[in-house]
Amino acid sequence: MKLRKRIFEGLMLLAALCLIAPAVQAADISVGGGIGFAPDYEGSKDYKAVPVPAADVKFGNGMFMKLFGLNLRANLLPSKMWQLGPVVNFRGERNDVENDAVDDMTKVDATAEAGIFGGFVYNKWFASLEILSDTGGDAHEGWYSKVKGGYNWVIDKSWALSIGASATYADDDYMQTYFGVSGKDSRRSGLDRYDAEAGIKDVGINLGLNKIINESWSAKGIVSFTQLLGDASDDSPVVDEGSEGQFFGAVMAVYSF
Repeated sequence: MKLRKRIFEGLMLLAALCLIAPAVQAADISVGGGIGFAPDYEGSKDYKAVPVPAADVKFGNGMFMKLFGLNLRANLLPSKMWQLGPVVNFRGERNDVENDAVDDMTKVDATAEAGIFGGFVYNKWFASLEILSDTGGDAHEGWYSKVKGGYNWVIDKSWALSIGASATYADDDYMQTYFGVSGKDSRRSGLDRYDAEAGIKDVGINLGLNKIINESWSAKGIVSFTQLLGDASDDSPVVDEGSEGQFFGAVMAVYSF
């Protein structure tokens, strides 16, 4: 547990250095937020409203720090093409959910996940790979890796559209925590016992639309669809109680300094 805490603190320090190192350069800063809807838990068919904070600090040498929702990342490379740096993600608890059977299962604590990401931007194309592990608590104690790619299309001076796709691989610990049913949880919930193993957890697509209102304000809309696969599909009693198809959407306002 102490080692995980040190790793987490080290990654946060690297993110802070991303801001300190190029401090002599001009930075483009934007902050904003909005409201979104997300599944009640991973695999749920019920949805809840969630706050979506956002912040972006970009330096002239290509380094940046970005916050979107509960995900924070920093590019430590002084490059406008290549990206490499720490990433931190906060994952909420699975507790007090709408589905009675899943709610009867053992609570899964909230946790902080930390890791590293790398990627590139070429013209308007982008791609990245990230690996994160459970470092903030005793939730899933596993790791997962996500690959993403897409294209940013500037429609005109006011409108821009982003389209992307992703795929996620998760290890045994992650899969069993969120999609498995232990003997104890089977007795508590009435769900069949189920062992979920490592594999490709999901694939997804997403769309983002940005509208520049004036020099300071812009509005954004985001929608995504994720299809759960493998042992995270409806073979899992947890998902069978909900849905393999997972939607997310958000609208927000952003102010640029």
